[in-house]
Amino acid sequence: MENQDEKIIVIARYSNSRALLLQSRLRAEGIECFLNHENLLQGAVSSGVELKVKRSDVEKALRLIEYFKSEHGSQKETAIKALKSVRKILVPVDFSDASLKSCSYALGLAAKLKAEIKLLHVYYNPLIDMAPFDTSHTYQINLVNYLHEAEQHAKHQLINLAKDLKNQVKKSKATTKITYSLSNGLAAEEIIAASKKFKPGLIIMGSQGIGHKTGSLLGSVTTKIIGKISAPLLAIPETSKFKGFDSLKNILYATDFDHNDHLSISKLINILHPFNVKLFCTHISIGTKKPWQKVKMDSLKELISGEFKDVPIHYDIVVSDDVINGLEMFIRNHSIDVIALTNHNRSILSRFFTPSITKILLNRVNKPLLVFRSTD
Repeated sequence: MENQDEKIIVIARYSNSRALLLQSRLRAEGIECFLNHENLLQGAVSSGVELKVKRSDVEKALRLIEYFKSEHGSQKETAIKALKSVRKILVPVDFSDASLKSCSYALGLAAKLKAEIKLLHVYYNPLIDMAPFDTSHTYQINLVNYLHEAEQHAKHQLINLAKDLKNQVKKSKATTKITYSLSNGLAAEEIIAASKKFKPGLIIMGSQGIGHKTGSLLGSVTTKIIGKISAPLLAIPETSKFKGFDSLKNILYATDFDHNDHLSISKLINILHPFNVKLFCTHISIGTKKPWQKVKMDSLKELISGEFKDVPIHYDIVVSDDVINGLEMFIRNHSIDVIALTNHNRSILSRFFTPSITKILLNRVNKPLLVFRSTD
């Protein structure tokens, strides 16, 4: 019978040069390491080399690899850059219930973070995709009148909303500065452009309508802008109940062990520093716990605790038959108020942001979702 401890298994895939370096480092630590070049074509495939070790050496090898990563210090330097305070909050609005609720979150956060708020409303221009184009004089006159009326109506709504929010700020005795901007075009493109120009530390917008839900323009574009904006995005479900930030107690960061987790958690701690909250860092493991998951979690814990010694974080690996089911159970058992995660094609979010899964998540869990962008 084959000795399972001596079985050779794949622990990672790297570029050729990186794999050769790690093989050398692991062998220097007494771990026999093998490379499999089956996917490598003249060094052109960046992730084609498999790194293999004996099953009995898996945990030790993974811990050493994590240690070798931390030696470079790049994660720490990146995290330090992330600790700039959130001074600007961009709030795209379409005057739906979801976007109006996002304004309530923005007011609460801005007051705590001493940040200013910029409201952005994008109204639609039918010239963008109108075909065929009627060149008749009467048609052009009607179209000009329509566009003027649409612009004036949008401007009126935006001014009234800004005025109402300013009154709320005054009543709360806060000093939050509120400005607004009106834009004509496609919502996703205009929000991305505004983000690049305004450079907010956070974007807050309604999430109702993600996927194929209709009735909220902003909800339909949330998935389009994720991955294209550098600022974290807080998506607010229309039916979530906002009871004020004093009731904010438990935050979940759902990790799929993305290499950006360290940076994202650093940003999250920076956003949450004025609040007295409990932070959970949790990975959902399908079927059973794997040895490498504990290694990854321990490495992440060591990095974070080394920089944020006074911030208590609870680290968990939860076994479930499904990512959503596992998260839903954890959220219910720990009374989670906000879910945070990093957007990456290989991460949990890639499973979330398909229309059907997202709709299930928001409808069943009904919690605000804070999305960080991967640096890939």
